[in-house]
Amino acid sequence: MKNNYVIVSNDKVTIDNYIESIIKDNKLKDYEIIKYDYPDVSINTVLEELNTYNFLSNLKVIVYNNCAFLSKEKDKETNELKKYLENPSDNYFIMVSEAIDDKKDLFKDNITLLDNKVSSELLIKNNLEDYTMDNRTIKYFANYCLDNNEKILNELDKIKCYKMSESDKNITIEDIDNIAIRDYDEDIYDLVNAIAARNKTKAFDLYSRISKKEKDSVNIIASISSQIRTLYSVKVLTEKRLKPIEIATILGVKPYAVTMALENCNNYSTKKLLSFLNTLADIDYKTKSGLGRGNLLFEIFLLNL
Repeated sequence: MKNNYVIVSNDKVTIDNYIESIIKDNKLKDYEIIKYDYPDVSINTVLEELNTYNFLSNLKVIVYNNCAFLSKEKDKETNELKKYLENPSDNYFIMVSEAIDDKKDLFKDNITLLDNKVSSELLIKNNLEDYTMDNRTIKYFANYCLDNNEKILNELDKIKCYKMSESDKNITIEDIDNIAIRDYDEDIYDLVNAIAARNKTKAFDLYSRISKKEKDSVNIIASISSQIRTLYSVKVLTEKRLKPIEIATILGVKPYAVTMALENCNNYSTKKLLSFLNTLADIDYKTKSGLGRGNLLFEIFLLNL
């Protein structure tokens, strides 16, 4: 029986669900769960814990988070892990990583790989309790939270508390807009998508919302340019047939950022993305040189989409 697992995710809800499933599916009862973080705790320390007899319970469930070494083709941590897997203990070992290197042969026979994210829409449906939400609103809510399951659960709790005293338990898009909090980066993400789709109405609405949080138009333009630059870089490197892990290393970003970019960059041509970057650079230059007001220049840019 395989007692060794790798969960490929950065989504806390997905990770927690998998850990619960492992414990439930293996019918573990008398166990102690211990959590470590890499690189704060070395793999040698974790493997020593796995091989140590437990006085408090029959079994240990060791959860090792942020195992970035699993995304590299060769490293000393992998060699130590291979040695352990040749003669593993009866304890359960669960490693968590945002990405893995598919060349690692240790994933083939020695470790159970778990990499399916919990569906955001299904998560919403399963946590509505006595509230209702139609399919269109569920999809809107998932997109509103950028499919971040932990955020979805937090914001859904707020909305349910808000609606608790009302007789109507149906949650609407208006309820989501009024109650659910959006981060600055999430609004920037949606604004970039609206710009690329040439959706002027949505772009102006988002820019208006963002401007209330960030008054300095230069900072807003810089944030938008940064995200478009990431999309452009990911698209160019993907066309060179580089893998997401390789792209993340080159750009110095987390694998999850590359995954998000990959989901969107196919909708835009490199020419289109480069055109946006050039225009935003021109707006930035004119603003800093006193040749125009940043917010006005950006609004003209939106009008000309």
